[in-house]
Amino acid sequence: MTWRTLETEDGSCTLQRTADAVTCHSTAGAWRQARERYARACRIAELGAERGAVALLDIGTGLGLNLAAALEALEASAAPLEAVSFERDVELLAHAFEVRQPPECERWVAPVRAILRVALHSPGERVAAPWGGLRLELGDARTAVRRWRTGAFDAVFLDPFAPSLEPQLWSAEFLADLAAAMAPHALLSTYSASVAVRAGLVAAGLRVGQGPRVGRKAQGSLASFTAPLPPLHPRLARKIARRSAR
Repeated sequence: MTWRTLETEDGSCTLQRTADAVTCHSTAGAWRQARERYARACRIAELGAERGAVALLDIGTGLGLNLAAALEALEASAAPLEAVSFERDVELLAHAFEVRQPPECERWVAPVRAILRVALHSPGERVAAPWGGLRLELGDARTAVRRWRTGAFDAVFLDPFAPSLEPQLWSAEFLADLAAAMAPHALLSTYSASVAVRAGLVAAGLRVGQGPRVGRKAQGSLASFTAPLPPLHPRLARKIARRSAR
């Protein structure tokens, strides 16, 4: 499978699969998506200031942009980041090591890339980093995520490929496993706004709210047990509740 580098509208780069033109990030801005959809939506900066450290579950390592955005968000508090990141496609990671970003983005991606290179040789093991630590999990995330204790994570970035390409990472069973790994205060953010995905999160015991708009994507989804969330339209919320009860 072949990937090529594609510059997105904010000047940062993503990878595009040549076979079907699928991209790893929004073409409206790869770095913008990482910062707004994941780091800011999950309130990583606030978590660092309040808790002194952040435990992150990152589904879909890709180019490491989401991890880099979390590092940027923690700059003010200097809180360490302990991340567990899942990636199925080792070939994608190999391509990702070659992609260089604009300076304002590369500042945060470079230290992530350096640790990913090391972690790739020790999958499943924690690798110490100047900013905390990273455990890179390769292969099927469904099995690996069950190894984590209940309530282990402060934030979840749910960023695999679309349900049509990776349906197993959007199933009700997997969403329930993610919910089990979340602390009560934790936030989960994803680009998906589908009723099926939102219903799966509700069925797992989470509350669901509207995620931020990024580029042409009208909205994503946020989920938490206790954190305040931007509300969904009441009609949509009722539809999701009915779907989740099936």
